[in-house]
Amino acid sequence: MKITIIWGTAGFWLWTAQYIKKHLEQAEITVTWRNVERGTKVANENNFKFTNDNKEAVKDADVTIFSVPIAYMEETIKELAPLAKKGSMLIDVCSIKGFPAQTMKKYSQEWVFILPTHPMFWPYIEEIAGQIFVLTPLSEEDKQDERYILIKNFLEKQGAKVIETTPEKHDKMMAVVQWLTHINMFTVWETIKRMGISVEESLDFVSPIYKLMIASVARYIWHDPKLYWDIQMYNPEVLKVHDKFMEVIKDFNKAVQDKDEEKFIEIIQWTKNYFWKEAKKFGQNYTDKIIYLMTEQIREINENIWKKLKFKNIHNQEIVEWVIKKVDNNILDFTNWTKIDINKYIITDNNSTL
Repeated sequence: MKITIIWGTAGFWLWTAQYIKKHLEQAEITVTWRNVERGTKVANENNFKFTNDNKEAVKDADVTIFSVPIAYMEETIKELAPLAKKGSMLIDVCSIKGFPAQTMKKYSQEWVFILPTHPMFWPYIEEIAGQIFVLTPLSEEDKQDERYILIKNFLEKQGAKVIETTPEKHDKMMAVVQWLTHINMFTVWETIKRMGISVEESLDFVSPIYKLMIASVARYIWHDPKLYWDIQMYNPEVLKVHDKFMEVIKDFNKAVQDKDEEKFIEIIQWTKNYFWKEAKKFGQNYTDKIIYLMTEQIREINENIWKKLKFKNIHNQEIVEWVIKKVDNNILDFTNWTKIDINKYIITDNNSTL
């Protein structure tokens, strides 16, 4: 199978190529990039083919994956989709599904199979087991196509949770799942900044839930703001969520301004009644588990001061093992002067209770 990944040498694009190569060893992978030097280097390091000619890369591909920024997706598909060979597949991994699906359908030949997809995770994981992968086939008939079944079976075999829906429903859900998450994260950080509060100092006063919130905020602001802007611009459902969000903020603000305790409690109680099943089943249990793991790791470390423990880095699997001297503000000191941030490590000692 010949697989071409357009714009495939950084971030999610590189991760996609590496993941396919790892699990489909016989696949011939071609990545494209405008920067020849960089593209060649990445291809050589990963045993890919490289070209900076997108048109040539598509013509002979069995599968073409459009992995480009949202703002460039339409023009890229428009240029390359008509060149896809008979019987091949066109896939996009854009976080918006409506307009890529429409664009691929508009500019593709009738003999090309189109599959808009959305991998719901960041490219910092080794495997997709347990991760959500959304497939949005354009029709019920497409679900019976052997090419669709091939992709779906591959993902499920890797342990991914596959969700099948339409491009339209996907975008409606993403307007809530993505934008509502983003706006909460960014307004928290921006409010703290405008209040002149030191985030580091605030952590001295934290509950575990506040710490989880700050950690989530930090994870989001680390990424390119252009991605978040594109999500706002290219999902037509987003403005509906904007309006409803602002309505809720104004309701809470007015209740406080008016010292209307009854109204304030009424809003929260109505929300509680609406979400109580999910809150009990998911929210309470999920956060309890995270907090338990956080506190148990600290407890176990403290119980093993002046003893040897083994730790594994959750990002690169590096193993660190030595006698623990102390732990202070999440920095663990070993007696050999080595220091590690315990937020990046898990205890892997055979005698560990975790």
